[in-house]
Amino acid sequence: MTILDRIEYDALLSLIDKMICTSEPRQAEYYRGYRRGIRIHVLGALPDKDEHLRRGGSSGSDSGDHYLDAYARGYRDGCKGQRPEVN
Repeated sequence: MTILDRIEYDALLSLIDKMICTSEPRQAEYYRGYRRGIRIHVLGALPDKDEHLRRGGSSGSDSGDHYLDAYARGYRDGCKGQRPEVN
């Protein structure tokens, strides 16, 4: 994903908010994580290490909690500046 200007960033956050409201619970958790991660990516402010790890920086797909795994995956995708998953 390229660097977003303010208008594109606001539009992306609006789209993600809509996706959170209309998605199944697990996918909504992915979008919640993605929203947090893309904010960090765009604003350039990484949280402290403990918060980053708690939010999903080290969570793989084996936590046993499908919702936590989805949130962590979204968070990582957002932090990397990748496009969000669309289902």
